[in-house]
Amino acid sequence: MSSTAQNYQLGTDRMTEEELTDYQNNEPGTFVTWHFLDENDPDALALLDASVTHPAVMIASDAVFWSYFDESGAVLNYEGSDWPLPDNVFSHPRSAGAFTKVLRSYVRERGLLSLEEAIRKMSLMPAQTLEDFVPQMRKKGRLQVGMDADIVVFDPKTVADLATYENANQPATGVHTVLVNGSLVVENGELKIDADSGQPVRRKLER
Repeated sequence: MSSTAQNYQLGTDRMTEEELTDYQNNEPGTFVTWHFLDENDPDALALLDASVTHPAVMIASDAVFWSYFDESGAVLNYEGSDWPLPDNVFSHPRSAGAFTKVLRSYVRERGLLSLEEAIRKMSLMPAQTLEDFVPQMRKKGRLQVGMDADIVVFDPKTVADLATYENANQPATGVHTVLVNGSLVVENGELKIDADSGQPVRRKLER
């Protein structure tokens, strides 16, 4: 599949051929978004749907760091801790809406996945994929006695992603409560910015 400059987005705008050439020559490490499959194209959407709904495919996201333009127009990584995020930062929309998009589009609106299957793809399957290598993951992705109490409470009728490629800095809606290790980090839809219950997930070094 061939790409033109219009397949590449820098910040909120698609690039021109001149911009793309300039960044390739002078700033080759710059983060851009590459639009590979357009969901407005029925054939492309069919490919995406086949991938997402395949029984062996899990839904996971590494997210994407947030960036901003400095006064000279250079792209820098945002390293602050402000919440809400500053208005001028940008990212890929999956940083704010990967999982809620599945719940909105694939479960509620189009009915391509059951709620149970979507949750399994977003929680149990990633944990099972990693658990043989990282034993801590054996306590993730399961609502059982003795497991880590990492729990998300959401309204299936309203949960939705708002982030777009043009404005990724829009938190998802419909998520009421989030617990990490049994402690509240989101309560009544509001992020508790002083929450510190998260723990690193690491494989022990073997010597």
